[in-house]
Amino acid sequence: MTDAPEDNFEAGTPAGDVTVSTTPVPLTLRPFADERVPEGQTGISAFLGDRMIARNTFPTEFIERIPLDKVFETPVPLVFHATETGPGIQGTLYAVVPADLLEAEEEEPEPWAASLPRYEDAITEEDTGESADIHAMFPLGVLVRMRRDRKYPGDLAREAGDLLHTVLTGRTHEPIDRVLDDLLNP
Repeated sequence: MTDAPEDNFEAGTPAGDVTVSTTPVPLTLRPFADERVPEGQTGISAFLGDRMIARNTFPTEFIERIPLDKVFETPVPLVFHATETGPGIQGTLYAVVPADLLEAEEEEPEPWAASLPRYEDAITEEDTGESADIHAMFPLGVLVRMRRDRKYPGDLAREAGDLLHTVLTGRTHEPIDRVLDDLLNP
């Protein structure tokens, strides 16, 4: 008798990964307070309607300088990158947002630099072959499904798609805090 693939995992050893995505969805981001948020960080919750779908922490300085309401004023696609690991599957849920809204404000150039040509000013869309619309991945949070809760143990892509669908539709049987407690208190 051979062992099932899940029986051969070592804790934390990835067995594969997959990425699933959605069509654009309307998200709202709001700060949250929790004693587990490290000093110098700000907790941010992502909401789809009235339902929280993920949360994460970011450096407070980063959150203070980006216009979250503007970044998420229109629906954004979501991307879930999942990895199969010993305790089940886990992955990061990202929002695909315009990169220019996340960029830091440019510092004043040194006075002597004004007379020099800049590479960024010299290249055009034709030179790079890239579209003018550049996007970035904004990490919303980690999604986890423990091995005991898996619906499709032999199919990571199907499992990841089901986990994302479950979170987005609110058909979850356990609150996000239970998953966090399982991770923080094994």
